[in-house]
Amino acid sequence: MGVPFEALIPYGIIVGMFGVTGVGLTAVKWLGNEGKKARWNRDLWDRQSM
Repeated sequence: MGVPFEALIPYGIIVGMFGVTGVGLTAVKWLGNEGKKARWNRDLWDRQSM
């Protein structure tokens, strides 16, 4: 006996919301960094210029 597809709809919604959240966070980081990729390891030169 198989699983009715209606039982999988909530899992699809949850996975979809994780995807939407990931895309949203990436977009916010990109917009907050003037359209450049987010930087992870800032070196000493970047830290002293603030």
